[in-house]
Amino acid sequence: MIIKTLSASLLLMSLGACSLAPGPYLDRDRLDQTEEPTYASVKYQVKPIDIAYFAQERAATQPSKCPLTCLTKDERDQYAYKVGINDQLTIIVWDHPELTGGGGGFGNGGGGGAGGNTPAPLPQGNAGNSAALSPAAGGITSSVGGVEGGLVVRVANNGTIFFPRVGRIKVLGMKAEQIQDLLTRRLSKEIKNPQLDVRVSGFNSQVIQMTGNVRSPTAESITDLPLSVVDAINRAGGALPDADLQNVGITRDGKRYLVDVAALLETGDPQQNVILQDGDIVDVPDRSNSRVFVLGEVVHPTSLPMNRGKLSLADALTGANGIDVKTGDPRFIYVVRGAFNPALAPITQPPAAVPVSAKPNIKDSALVPLVYRLDMTQVDAIMLMTRFELQPRDVVYVQVASSARFNRFLDQLTPTIQTIFFTKELVHP
Repeated sequence: MIIKTLSASLLLMSLGACSLAPGPYLDRDRLDQTEEPTYASVKYQVKPIDIAYFAQERAATQPSKCPLTCLTKDERDQYAYKVGINDQLTIIVWDHPELTGGGGGFGNGGGGGAGGNTPAPLPQGNAGNSAALSPAAGGITSSVGGVEGGLVVRVANNGTIFFPRVGRIKVLGMKAEQIQDLLTRRLSKEIKNPQLDVRVSGFNSQVIQMTGNVRSPTAESITDLPLSVVDAINRAGGALPDADLQNVGITRDGKRYLVDVAALLETGDPQQNVILQDGDIVDVPDRSNSRVFVLGEVVHPTSLPMNRGKLSLADALTGANGIDVKTGDPRFIYVVRGAFNPALAPITQPPAAVPVSAKPNIKDSALVPLVYRLDMTQVDAIMLMTRFELQPRDVVYVQVASSARFNRFLDQLTPTIQTIFFTKELVHP
């Protein structure tokens, strides 16, 4: 009878022990937990990380595609700068200094306004000009010194320029060679066989914005040389150490495209060197989204940043100080990767070629986990884990060993058994 009484007392004390025990505790009386979480009832296939997996990956590998227009040899040869508003043109008419020389360069015939005086040049971007305006010399000063005769005019807001004996002509959207041909035809009515040279000396109309993790975020001018995304990053002083070059964004016409600059720098992949256009916004993000998580039976569960988008399974386990030899099961090392459900959001092109705005929103689409398993007890698995490349936000999970689970159960049960035992000894010594 006494034992039953003591047992009942211990039971009542154990029920109330939660309110008396020290440590963090959240009062659940004010929480409505009637709605239970729902999970998919389907089973997910686990793909083993073995020799066959890498053979399938190689067979399924497709060449990369340029998300926009990329800089190739053909694109470089075909590229031509088109004049825009506020650009500066330097025009030279050989053997006729009265048109473009000292007296005509900045006198009554020149300029882009009614007063005839050429306005000061607009501030240039990082591209710079090959020459700077020098009114005192009556022309432009070359970057290597010396003076070149020539009339410097600026394209007006209506896309026109004024030239002596020709009048006002529209040059917006034209190439320098086309402007030269137009002026030659117009001047041929006044001058026999005129010899002209037209070039753009101030690039002010086409600008891209460089933002993010670069040393000098700034606006950059597009010049007569094609401006690629790598050139833009270099002009901005290069990327910072924590920059994520694998996911550089280019926003154009309201759509954001992803460019893998890391692949371009490491493998020379030309399909990632996008040619930039006027109004593009280039943003270099940091590596906060390019992380992997190592959980489970490891010595130090942690999240690890990826280095230029690269991190192997071996690197991830090493970064967590390895598997816990007392509790981890080396036969069950899982990699869980989230992928969009193809039935909800089919993607037929590589991720880099799809505008981000066209991708499904993670809040509106279900995720399908892709699960991979590595058996570290096999000798070839030690080699394969160094070649298995993780992706951003992958979760590496080391399963607990069955013996460790049993020991943890005993650890929870032992204090209760000891309490009952010592209570009995007190009652019946």
